[in-house]
Amino acid sequence: MRARFEDYELSDDATRLDLDRVCELLRGTYWAADRSREQIALSLRHSLCFGVFHGGRQVGLARVLTDQEASSYLCDVVIDPEHRSRGLGGWLMRSILGHPAVARTRMLLVTRDAQEFYRRFGFATHPFECMVRPAVDDGRLAHSRRRPSP
Repeated sequence: MRARFEDYELSDDATRLDLDRVCELLRGTYWAADRSREQIALSLRHSLCFGVFHGGRQVGLARVLTDQEASSYLCDVVIDPEHRSRGLGGWLMRSILGHPAVARTRMLLVTRDAQEFYRRFGFATHPFECMVRPAVDDGRLAHSRRRPSP
C-alpha cells in the first residue's frame, strides 16, 4: 500500500522503515520510551507497519497486530512533533482503517490522552475492564503454561 497526502507518503512496506528513526520517535513517547532497540526491531518484524515519510525521511509510524479477519490491535501511533497539526494523524488513521488486512476487523487501542482524536474514527470506550499482564522475560510464562504431569 502506498498513499500520498500533500508532500507526505505512507507505505506499509516494512523494508522502508528506518529502525534508527523509529527508535527515536518511540523514545519520545510515554508508552515506549524505555523499549530497547532489539525490542523495537522485533515488534516491527511481527506487525503490519505503516511508515509516514517526508522527503524520504521517516516522520511517523503506526503498527497493527492482526489476524486479518476478526481482531486487530493498533499501537505505536506517533508523528514527529515537527510534523504534527498538518492533518497527518487523520490521514494515517483513515489509511490504516481502510487497509484490506484490517478493514473488517474489530480494532482495539489503548491511549492515555488521545480519546477525542480516536473517537472521530469510530473508536469508543468499552464497558469491559481492560486487564494487563506485565511482560515476562525470565521464562516464567513458558513454565506456567506447562500441563501438570499425570
